[in-house]
Amino acid sequence: MYKKASKNEEKQDRNLKILVYLMLMFFFFGVIVSRLFYLQVIQFEENFNRSENNRLRQVILRAERGFVFDRKGRILVRNRPSYQVVLQSMSLPKKKEERDSVFVRLLKIHDLEGKFLFDSLSLDTAFQRANWIRNRPIQILEDATSEEIALIEERSSDLPGVSVLIESRREYPYGTLLAHVLGYTGEISEDQLQEEAYKNYSQGDRIGQKGLEFEYDEEFRGIDGLKVIEVNAAGREVGVIEGMSKEPVAGMHLITTIDLEVQKIAEQAFPDSVKGAAVAIDPRTGEIIAMVSSPRMDPNIFSLRKRDRNKEWAKVALDSTRPLTNRAVAGAYPPASVFKLVTAGAGLEHELIRENTHFSKSCTGGFQFGARYQKCWSSHGNLNVLHALRISCDVFFYQAGLLIDMPRINEFGERFGLGSKPLGVDIPGERVGWLPDSVSFNERNHRTGWRWTRGLILNLAIGQGQLVTPLQQAVFIGSLATNQGVYRPHFMKEIQTVDAKLVKKYEPIKIREGHMKPETHELLLKAMDMVVNHPGGTGKRGAVPGVRVGAKTGSGEWKKGEKTHAWYASVAPLDNPEIAVAVIMEASGGGGAVAAPVAQKIMQKYFDEANKEKETQ
Repeated sequence: MYKKASKNEEKQDRNLKILVYLMLMFFFFGVIVSRLFYLQVIQFEENFNRSENNRLRQVILRAERGFVFDRKGRILVRNRPSYQVVLQSMSLPKKKEERDSVFVRLLKIHDLEGKFLFDSLSLDTAFQRANWIRNRPIQILEDATSEEIALIEERSSDLPGVSVLIESRREYPYGTLLAHVLGYTGEISEDQLQEEAYKNYSQGDRIGQKGLEFEYDEEFRGIDGLKVIEVNAAGREVGVIEGMSKEPVAGMHLITTIDLEVQKIAEQAFPDSVKGAAVAIDPRTGEIIAMVSSPRMDPNIFSLRKRDRNKEWAKVALDSTRPLTNRAVAGAYPPASVFKLVTAGAGLEHELIRENTHFSKSCTGGFQFGARYQKCWSSHGNLNVLHALRISCDVFFYQAGLLIDMPRINEFGERFGLGSKPLGVDIPGERVGWLPDSVSFNERNHRTGWRWTRGLILNLAIGQGQLVTPLQQAVFIGSLATNQGVYRPHFMKEIQTVDAKLVKKYEPIKIREGHMKPETHELLLKAMDMVVNHPGGTGKRGAVPGVRVGAKTGSGEWKKGEKTHAWYASVAPLDNPEIAVAVIMEASGGGGAVAAPVAQKIMQKYFDEANKEKETQ
């Protein structure tokens, strides 16, 4: 009986164990089925996308940046091909030891001279970035030479995840020519990425940083394309998915108002050793024909590889002559005797002086005002306004300034583009001028304690104390001669697509009325004519054969004991102005002797080109 019970217990125990095993088996089988159902049904879409992402790679195709042309279609800025060696994050080996092997192989590559292509620090940084940047290539060698590319290509089978890409970089075929106007491109900075204006940009994008490159970056940029490629398990490309790819759209071209031939002459005429600027403008429309700022720089340095770029940038940035500054729009100088046209114009306009006005005190070399004796550059005798402008007599304008007073003088200057209102030129960095009167002078100097005195009018009446830019001076002399208004100075003539379809055409914009009485206008034109074409005129070196040129010279004082800044502002033809030129040469002496020949060469070339164009029509 005991044995029988024992056998029953053993059977029951065995059955229990079998039941437990079956239950466990069904449980685990149920878990597996549930997991399979979850993965294949509930999470099907997500897993399918992951699988596709592992199989497919997205490669950004950079859009070609738009070109820049002069007014006659001659190229000013273009692109050149540039080879970049990059890490493709998704194609790098997954195992650490295999990645390390690629790293070591790269470090061992050297050129025929034994120079290594990569340094360990920058390469290690790139590999670290590849761990968290998965959707775009990581650059490890920029602007590579054909020799360097060959070294990479012949080792490609040993360098999985390393590839060569071609992108375009800016090329400025004329080097320093127009450098301050054209500007340059550079990689977008971290600070810029935080700005709202750059919300659609990414790290590594190259954008316009100065000049026209900056101002028209959106038009130049174009729309990037996309290439979707299929890769195998090893991460190597096996094909392109056509239906999912998108071709890039090239950026638009900018047709500028610049005349390349006139620009070349302007740069040749302006000595490299002299700091200053020259501006040539069409006063009828505001089109800028030429612009020079000296010393110059070569914007091609910003398209070099990082090591060379940093080296050249350091030279430019640390240069005490400030070659990065566009003195044509950002240089502020005393207008010197060119401003006498403003003083004379204000007096004539308000009928405080007339053509035959002679002041009681003749020029004997100076003028006594209270305890102050103000010198003139020579003794000129008793003059009227025309001859005072012709030979630039200071004593006449000391007395005229005291009679007219600064509010009237400043108002006349502001009519024609001078003063603290920006002209709105379409490149960054424009600086405004300053026409002081008693109120603005006291406000500007309240910390120093300097106060306005009536004696300051003596200096201001002859242009010693105000601030103007070369661009303002060109706009002023041009609009004064036309008497038809001040037009916004600009470089953009047209924007076109790559297939020459017009997108936008600039229409001249009048920003100030720039008008005076006909009799005032007539006398000022007569005076400017005498400066160039009358015996004894201070601007005769600016004359152009066969063209009636009017001008005003100036010598701006800036530091005691130093040579003056040489000014020359001219316009031609006087009876129907087409071009106005302003030249400033820092610390160079008299404007008629030094700056006038530069303006003369610019004008001569302009009219030579205009005559050629007429002959071909």
